Amino acid sequence: MGLHLGVLAAAALLALWVAIFLYGAFYFSYVPAPTIDRPVHYTFRTDCDPPGPELCSFPTANVSLLGR
Repeated sequence: MGLHLGVLAAAALLALWVAIFLYGAFYFSYVPAPTIDRPVHYTFRTDCDPPGPELCSFPTANVSLLGR
């Protein structure tokens, strides 16, 4: 009985390690690195009305993440 339990535990541990290895291999092979390498050019408004509760020079930009 003890030998069967040991073999079963070893097989379960081996299956777990194989699953972890295959998951890591798939992840590093197919999942891209999360990097965005695009220049961003901000524009500021200077034609403001008299000061109010909102910021006049809040920066805005149009950024294309698809490279088009």
